[in-house]
Amino acid sequence: MASAAAKKKADGESSDPPVSMVARIALIMRVFDEPGARFRLDDIATRTGLPRSTVHRILDQLLVTGWIQRRPDGYSLSAGASTARHSPSEHPELRSVAAPVLNRLHLDTGLVVHLGVLIGTDVLVLDRIAGRAATAASGNVGTASRVGGRVPAHATALGKAILAQLPGEEIDTLFRPGLPKRSPRTIDDLPTLHQELGRIRARRGLAYENQELVLGTSALGAAIRADGLLAAISVGGAVPLEKLERLGPLMLRAAAHVTQRLSGQDEDAEPVRPQSDGVLGRLLRTLPADGWV
Repeated sequence: MASAAAKKKADGESSDPPVSMVARIALIMRVFDEPGARFRLDDIATRTGLPRSTVHRILDQLLVTGWIQRRPDGYSLSAGASTARHSPSEHPELRSVAAPVLNRLHLDTGLVVHLGVLIGTDVLVLDRIAGRAATAASGNVGTASRVGGRVPAHATALGKAILAQLPGEEIDTLFRPGLPKRSPRTIDDLPTLHQELGRIRARRGLAYENQELVLGTSALGAAIRADGLLAAISVGGAVPLEKLERLGPLMLRAAAHVTQRLSGQDEDAEPVRPQSDGVLGRLLRTLPADGWV
């Protein structure tokens, strides 16, 4: 009978855990990719395939550096690590590819333009373009949608465009704790949210935001679909939704263009080289040099 290691090798799987300490740290950090994830030591060892003693030693070091926190029910990312893992600097290619599209949308419409990615039940704003006229027209929505800020996905065109790409079961899981209201018009129950997402799918992915985040403002959003990326672009401001609706085809074309370039389908697209070494590089610079071999 073939050994378990031989079977793994025959199936194309690696029978040995990664040797590099960097790879081991990365493997452990990836366990916490899901927002709010919390695991016990044995769970992490099982998920990574690393020896329990190795996982324990690495987690102890991550606790010292503040990247991981430990509670009675298990380990989780610290607030600081969560912020660092989900910041605009972590998406250099998306921002670079989308930049000319955002600028074109702003020039063509004069409205506030946003780019965002889904983080849990929020949208992290990666980029925002707004001239003086657009800023004045959009009122206090500008504070809520600053670059690096977060807005609730269920209350924004950006977020609803992304949520419409997810299966219903995942929506139920994400919003099981509830849907907080940001204005009197915010959707605040799951059945209504599911109905809204169904309408977005019927519109080929075009999402409407009608005074759901801030009274007096509206927006259109369209999702970017590339390699599992949960992102979207939107245009909006202090404009009645009825006037924005005619921009629907323009928004869908803009999102499709970004999707094509990210997927390598645009022959004229130039390769984008990330300018940041990412969260793992920053994490490693905070760790002591001893005790890792």
